[in-house]
Amino acid sequence: MKIIVVGGGIGGLCAYHALKKHLSQESGIAFPASDPLSITIVESHSSASRTIGGGLGLAPNGQRAIASIYPPAIPYITNRAFPCSEMAMRNSKGSLLGMFSSGKKARYGYPMLMLPRAVVHEALLVGIPEEDIRWGTKVVGVKEVGAKVQLEYQDGSKEEADLVIGADGVRSAIKQSLFDGRFEAVYDGLTGVGGFISLSELPQAFQQSLRSYPVTMTFGRKGFFGYSMASPLPDADSSKSSESQIEPFIQWWSIYECPTIPERKEDIDYDALKKQLLARHGDWKSPYDDPETKIAIFRRMIELGCRPPAATPEIKSSGSDNEKRPHDASAMVLPRFITPRLPFWTNANSPTTAVESRGRIVLIGDAAHTMPPDVGQGVSCAAEDAVVYALLLKHYLLREQERLQEAGPSAQKGRPSALVQAAKAFEEIRKPHIDRLLKLAKYSGDAKKEMGPIGQIIRDLGMRLACKLVPESVNDPVFAYDCNAVVVQYLSEHEQTGVESR
Repeated sequence: MKIIVVGGGIGGLCAYHALKKHLSQESGIAFPASDPLSITIVESHSSASRTIGGGLGLAPNGQRAIASIYPPAIPYITNRAFPCSEMAMRNSKGSLLGMFSSGKKARYGYPMLMLPRAVVHEALLVGIPEEDIRWGTKVVGVKEVGAKVQLEYQDGSKEEADLVIGADGVRSAIKQSLFDGRFEAVYDGLTGVGGFISLSELPQAFQQSLRSYPVTMTFGRKGFFGYSMASPLPDADSSKSSESQIEPFIQWWSIYECPTIPERKEDIDYDALKKQLLARHGDWKSPYDDPETKIAIFRRMIELGCRPPAATPEIKSSGSDNEKRPHDASAMVLPRFITPRLPFWTNANSPTTAVESRGRIVLIGDAAHTMPPDVGQGVSCAAEDAVVYALLLKHYLLREQERLQEAGPSAQKGRPSALVQAAKAFEEIRKPHIDRLLKLAKYSGDAKKEMGPIGQIIRDLGMRLACKLVPESVNDPVFAYDCNAVVVQYLSEHEQTGVESR
């Protein structure tokens, strides 16, 4: 079976690991010698360094999914991240509205981690042989050709595969082919902005505050501004520091209005970006403003964060074998797109697809459901998609193999193929869960929009009450999500048999 994963971002790397694990020889699936298992990633960027972005929060459920398919990634990630169990909620006057639980290790097995996206990508990339990734290979479209899927590349070449996983993001070429150009992602006029700042560039009082409030979300009339540690905190005892220790740095993020989509980093007008962010947040108060030096924290972070690349110092993080690697400290600008809800994520449910072609095109991650950043679940959902689909494909391939061994080819007559069954089950399991998250994201996003004085009062009161009254268990449906358990439950309910996930 020849599988091609389109997209070398985190979702695509998770798909590779999940399929490699669950379709391996150890799973019990016997692929014929004439058609051995082959999994290849094709990525349009020329190298891994072009696929990384800014910072993120990796939730417990995302770590659980990653750990289930490639365990070595977890220590790599945790050694380079900051674990947090609570977020401080403040208003633009500097008042603490409360502390909101963001996922405790004691409850979920994994804590929320704040870190650069690049670290997660590196952790997953380490375990993939170089020959299994083709960089600089852009897919422009796919089409169904009998019991195969034909991929067309930008250079005019074509290739056939038995299964194509579309993990190519919000502007997915696979999605566009599957829906003949319908359901295009639309830029909503808002662009996320953020980046990294060396902790040593910020006032000492602010640095010390991060030991008590390492993650802070601040809300005001003109939106919100967040910041957190994005690396392990330095040891409080400076005498214990070592050369191999990661130079500590924070990540910051906000939103600004931009009428046109900023496509390339070299096109960013950093002065205009700084001016807009200062107009939104420059007069906001922080308990760590220094009246003597007249350093205002929000203004300081914006001025440092909006320096052009040539003016930003390197922020170092340790790579493999303690090798120091730079992180870009200039602002990351990430346009926000809205994607209409797709009627289906796989061609197993496409009414125009021929029977022999069904189940051979599967969308995961942002290609299937663009997840706004407001709930911090984009990476986690992509990882979960990959794991759930791979588990289902393993199960149905094993069942198909057993029937063929017992009764021969006639056993499959009139039955949907394993690919069709896996694809349909994947949608039945994941779509309701994703729909709930998208509703939550909209609610969270509304709290970050501009509002009047009365709206601010109501929002602040609501946050104070939520921080006091909402139990930690409110996060359970998301943070406690276990792909293996969900798949076992689904198969048990639909087949009335117990199924062991191996």
